[in-house]
Amino acid sequence: MSLITLPSAFKPVSCQLTLDVNQRVTASPFGGSEQATDLLNDRWRMTCDLPASLWADAAIREAFIGSMRGMSNWVALYHFARQQPRGTARGTQTLNADVAQGASSIVITGVSPSTGTYLAGDLFGVSSLLLMCSTDCTASGGVITVPVVNRVRKALTSGSAVTWYRPTALFRMLSTSGIGYSPAIASGSQFEFGEYIA
Repeated sequence: MSLITLPSAFKPVSCQLTLDVNQRVTASPFGGSEQATDLLNDRWRMTCDLPASLWADAAIREAFIGSMRGMSNWVALYHFARQQPRGTARGTQTLNADVAQGASSIVITGVSPSTGTYLAGDLFGVSSLLLMCSTDCTASGGVITVPVVNRVRKALTSGSAVTWYRPTALFRMLSTSGIGYSPAIASGSQFEFGEYIA
């Protein structure tokens, strides 16, 4: 339906980002050996806990819940606890080459400093994809090859911008605990989101 703006009152005290891998496992009816098939459609799931608040902020949260209209709309979210890489890679980064669908690594140029690093678990965004670095890597001359945990869902074009600060993906709201009111204060609430794939 449409993209909803995340309200300023949405300030989680905890955030959990989990990768759901789309796969099928089959077992032989004879020897019991198993075979796993990776269907290359990984999705992120995010759980956010918001603290108790004053009624004004709670009302804004309620409006956000209503605006999401269940799973109809979506919102751009980032990992609230880890907004930038632990590594030193900064600068105006872009893809150094085309990336095929299903790729397990990408090459980035424009890394500053020229020997900047991405460390295991660092997140970055390219063309609405939220990708996670799988192992530590170091740039050479501002170019870095980054192995990723989640397989690249769609083909990417050389020159596409790479976002290292607050990289986002689009999410649908899967569930919420809602808002409970007491005199002068409203309860904390929990939200669960699932990545939306256009």
